[in-house]
Amino acid sequence: MPRIAGRKHELAGSVKECYRPRIVQFADFIAPFDAAAFRADHFGKRPLHVRGDVRRRPEIFDWARFNEALAVTPYWNEESLKVYYRSRAALRENYCDTADLRPGTPAPVNPAKVRALLGLGASLIANHIHRVCPPVAAVAGMLEREFSARVFANVYCSFQGVQAFQTHFDLHDVFAVQVEGEKTWRVYESRADTPINPLPPGDEVEKWLVASRGKLLFEAQMRPGDILYLPRGQYHDALTGARASLHVTFGVAPATGLALFALLEKSLLRESEFREYLPDARSVRDLGERLAKLAERVTAVMTSPAFAVDVMNHQRDLARPPADYGLPAQLKTTWYSVARRAQVLRRDPAYAAVFEGGEIVLGADWPTVEWMLKQRVFSLEDAAARQTGLDRAELQRHLDQLIHAGVLVETEMR
Repeated sequence: MPRIAGRKHELAGSVKECYRPRIVQFADFIAPFDAAAFRADHFGKRPLHVRGDVRRRPEIFDWARFNEALAVTPYWNEESLKVYYRSRAALRENYCDTADLRPGTPAPVNPAKVRALLGLGASLIANHIHRVCPPVAAVAGMLEREFSARVFANVYCSFQGVQAFQTHFDLHDVFAVQVEGEKTWRVYESRADTPINPLPPGDEVEKWLVASRGKLLFEAQMRPGDILYLPRGQYHDALTGARASLHVTFGVAPATGLALFALLEKSLLRESEFREYLPDARSVRDLGERLAKLAERVTAVMTSPAFAVDVMNHQRDLARPPADYGLPAQLKTTWYSVARRAQVLRRDPAYAAVFEGGEIVLGADWPTVEWMLKQRVFSLEDAAARQTGLDRAELQRHLDQLIHAGVLVETEMR
């Protein structure tokens, strides 16, 4: 974790090394398959079964870690833990405590009830296991940074001959990692066209999925260490082998083009012509002229360098930085205040911090600089924590420029 040293407003060095989860690289994760070949030939395009290389692939999960995670009882409730029997979700009263439950509160899981259902052959799905298991969180974080995507990890526990789900497809890309036992995955040739909405449950939908899944593309006998990659929308199903099976699925969801609408709205909110009332639609000519004018401006904004920066920041926001408190080390904090009025303005070529007599061209750190200029007093570390994927060297350079211009000054926290 960076600390402040040398000149009071410089970022440098690291605090004393503390415990950190093992850093996982995508090349190690997907080995022995080549990482560059995966990106070029498979990501978002076609499925892939990678045989495990236990000597190279980082250890992610096992029965012991699953039991440890399940022992974090306050985390598990009807939303985070699901029980399925013969492809149907168990009613919450069959595996949760519902007595004296306040309205709107998720029912907590009853471990004894869950064990009883597992004894009958039910399957267990533990959602967002990365929140309570650091090794899984390390892999999820790596995938987020690798693909500029939101990533979540679920664990699937099933027993001999069990098929927890019928043929289906997912709304995100999937890396399924077999960690215990064996499971047979059947991957079909059909692939839904960039789906974003879940299908409704029910027998009719299941029949339609079976009828539309197409021919068997391939069958993967998954063993510990194997990885199965499925692009979004790929039809598949799975069947547990002779022994109890445990696998982790990492759902990878990069930003889609639909995210551009929110980014556009935020950018265009700054422009008065978009805040103005539209002409009455009964005046076809007036409305048509206004819409054409606005469409030209939308095109200009979307193709501008400044908007490309906004898209990059949005993608960075999908990836969470690794948790690292660095305790017991404590950061030495330097405080700053605004001495001259300044504001961040958006121009198509770039964002800029503008003040009387000058301006400073900004990069992807513009939201952090804008936040700093609106504070009565702030610390650099607090400012840097506001933005995911921030280039600290870039922020440091702009901080120095703002100090040199007299916009910011060092101060004392009173």
